[in-house]
Amino acid sequence: MINGINHVALIVSKEECLDFYKKLGFVETSREARPEKNDILIMMEKDGAVLEVFLKADAPLRLCKPEAYGCRHIAFDVDNVDEILELLKDYECQKIRTTSSGRRFVFVNDLDNQPVEFLEKL
Repeated sequence: MINGINHVALIVSKEECLDFYKKLGFVETSREARPEKNDILIMMEKDGAVLEVFLKADAPLRLCKPEAYGCRHIAFDVDNVDEILELLKDYECQKIRTTSSGRRFVFVNDLDNQPVEFLEKL
């Protein structure tokens, strides 16, 4: 029935927000200005993972507390959490924690305060 996740959609407030995902290796594959929606639709991809990014300066701020229903965060498998923290050292990072199965993980917020989780492979 379901064959996998096709893409993850994000709204960002400014062009500089794309740098976070570019540092992770995502490459812009297309860009479409949509004046009728007052946004720009940007597709990014890395190793088959697709981000559909809406650049929309007038979108409301992300609710953090209390959390709202809907998508809470996105998560990526990584080889090494320490390397990710070094790569994203200019962003708000939480401290490294460990899952009950022993996987190290960390949350890093992009410029719009979207939490992104990085889980280290065992």
